[in-house]
Amino acid sequence: MRIAAFDLETTDLKANMGTILCASFQQVMPPIRKLMEATDIAVPNPPTYTLKIDLDTMDPHDPNPDKELCMAIRDEIEWYDLVLSWNGVMFDASFLNARLLYHKERPTRFQFHKDLMYYAGQGHNRIGSRRLESVQQFMGIEEQKTRLDWDVWKRAMRGDKAGLDEVVRHCEIDVRVLAEAYWRLLPYVRNFHKAG
Repeated sequence: MRIAAFDLETTDLKANMGTILCASFQQVMPPIRKLMEATDIAVPNPPTYTLKIDLDTMDPHDPNPDKELCMAIRDEIEWYDLVLSWNGVMFDASFLNARLLYHKERPTRFQFHKDLMYYAGQGHNRIGSRRLESVQQFMGIEEQKTRLDWDVWKRAMRGDKAGLDEVVRHCEIDVRVLAEAYWRLLPYVRNFHKAG
């Protein structure tokens, strides 16, 4: 089964005003710690990867330069059997589909989509905050989430490569934290429904 943690970074919280800057993916591999302990073999996770806006070919005067990126993200999501997100139902998936709708393209067809944010809240675990950073701290996940200065976002929105690189780094850390949180939250997941 192909599983990946997924996260979007956008220029706004609403798809009518914002566009997509990037989407990061972290393939989730089954934990094989017992095998590793028994054999002293280090089994690294697959590398995190990101699909991002191409600043070299982007028309700086185009207010909606993310059409090709949206389709590439949709196609990448559809390659996986299960996609994990954090607030992905309310934000990432709906933002991506809204951008695809704007570009007159078909929506994303998730095989299975599990938004893990709901397993850190009141019905399952009353951690205190469902923010991924709070959950990361609570669980003691070593990967440290980053906070971005608003000016970094503004520079990335205006086509600054260094600004976009910082946004990508932030997004990649998010999916690595999410991939690790998945194994900790999985015992609270009762079922997986086919995405609608």
